[in-house]
Amino acid sequence: MRRDWPATAVDYQSTVTKALLGLGGVDLARSCEADPGRRAGVVRPALDQLGLLDLDPWGDEEESAAVVLGVRAAGAVVLPWPVVHTLAVPPDSRPVVDGLFLTAGPAARLDHADLFTSAVAASLVTDTVFRVSPGSPRPAPLDPFASSVTLDHVAASIDVRSSTAMHLVLDAFWVTGALSTAASLAVSHARDREQFGRPIGKFGEIRWRLADTLVAVDGLAELALHAWWLLRHDAAGTADLLALRLQMLESAEVVLSNAHQILGAMGLCDEHDVSVIDRHLQPVLHRPSGLLATTDLLAQAVAADGFAATYPVPALDT
Repeated sequence: MRRDWPATAVDYQSTVTKALLGLGGVDLARSCEADPGRRAGVVRPALDQLGLLDLDPWGDEEESAAVVLGVRAAGAVVLPWPVVHTLAVPPDSRPVVDGLFLTAGPAARLDHADLFTSAVAASLVTDTVFRVSPGSPRPAPLDPFASSVTLDHVAASIDVRSSTAMHLVLDAFWVTGALSTAASLAVSHARDREQFGRPIGKFGEIRWRLADTLVAVDGLAELALHAWWLLRHDAAGTADLLALRLQMLESAEVVLSNAHQILGAMGLCDEHDVSVIDRHLQPVLHRPSGLLATTDLLAQAVAADGFAATYPVPALDT
């Protein structure tokens, strides 16, 4: 597995980052919460100009790498647009299916569902496919762009397994970007904030929290890269993808809790970027499955298929 990214993909990530920071970075998420119409009026034109939504994550190595790094750059500012839902649909199917949601049970609302006209939802549990019919917006503090939805069984018009796998990998890159920003904010605060005549980053408790935070981000980034590599080589099993999601959820818990602690009371204020990042990450951290449900799904996958990890686990005899 190559651990370095193609230069063209890295350059594209830099271009996406520069463009999104030019739109305000995390402030764009704030402004779209206040005025959801800005998603279509501001965010979508920017994505069209960047060409991110036209790329193919199943394409050649350079194009696929550009997709995942572009998604990571979008996640770094918790961009208020369903980038992953769109890109998880193969390009030749997008005229018919414009978005893919993942579920693990009944769903009464989904994030950004109002932006789609022909989205489908796929179940992690049964591979069942549903037509997503969006209703009225139902925003909540931890689900700012949710809309009510009705799910109806429909025949699969995409390769469900392939698209589900890509969705899980892209989710991990999105969250990696967001957690990287949260970690950077915590590091900056620890360096700049002084107590008792020295930066708080000099205190042992803060240093340990920073170490845990950075290890969590780096670990998720490495596992996401590995899962992407497995997917490109048609070697990613269900257990690999669920293990990635589980690592994503655990990393988010470590990074966000430590970032809030390092920032203190300021980190719990809605005015701070860490609070905005935390709030906008909640939909992807809870849909299609949270920590316990993902652990259960992973255990079932390992029991059925085994797990070819550093210490291989054989499938249970049936």
